[in-house]
Amino acid sequence: MSLRHSPLSIARPRAVVHIRWSERDDGDFHLERPTEALIATRRRFVDLPWTQLDEVHGATVLVVDRPGAFDGVVGDALVTELDDTVLGIWVGDCAPVALVGDTGVVGAVHAGWKGIERGVLQATVAAMRRLGCVDIEAVVGPCIHPCCYEFGAADLHRLADLLGSDVVARTREGAPALDVVAAARAALGEVGVVLDDRSTCTGCAADRYYSHRARRDAGRQVMAVWRTATADGTAA
Repeated sequence: MSLRHSPLSIARPRAVVHIRWSERDDGDFHLERPTEALIATRRRFVDLPWTQLDEVHGATVLVVDRPGAFDGVVGDALVTELDDTVLGIWVGDCAPVALVGDTGVVGAVHAGWKGIERGVLQATVAAMRRLGCVDIEAVVGPCIHPCCYEFGAADLHRLADLLGSDVVARTREGAPALDVVAAARAALGEVGVVLDDRSTCTGCAADRYYSHRARRDAGRQVMAVWRTATADGTAA
């Protein structure tokens, strides 16, 4: 099933949260700065105000308090309780993780291995809970899978010590590999959040997704997360 044509919607009190992942034919969402071309590409994908960060594989979480706030600012995760405000995470192979709180607060995380190691997922959950959430759901979209992700032994052993042996895998050729989804699942499990895996391997699906590691693609896809208000919290 193409998630692009079937966006995920999750009902919450007085809002519905939408999660949508782009594919190649939706355009290139690589952000160096919010150029006119990027703004037009984003508007075609979701015609609402966007915040898309200059991602640096860190653990900085920004709370978007007005539509479009922090667009182009350095960081790796976004949280908001506003309606009609898109949180955009652009990726080539890293895991784009959407978080949906029981009160309707939403988060979006750029979860590469460095960010996961530095605690970006736990930091985002903490930011959402400061805004009143208790229970939080997480969904991961297209990212590189172990079959295409050969990984250095020293870094892999360190991540396994931090997150558990489930993160250790093998490539299709039998080389050591990192399971990014397993790493995200383990990090979120530390703070009581269950991960729903909706991912497809960006390395394998060359016709649908960009991949920096598998093909050195310059383009990037995006995950867009936003909420819309309803009277009773049910989808229209």
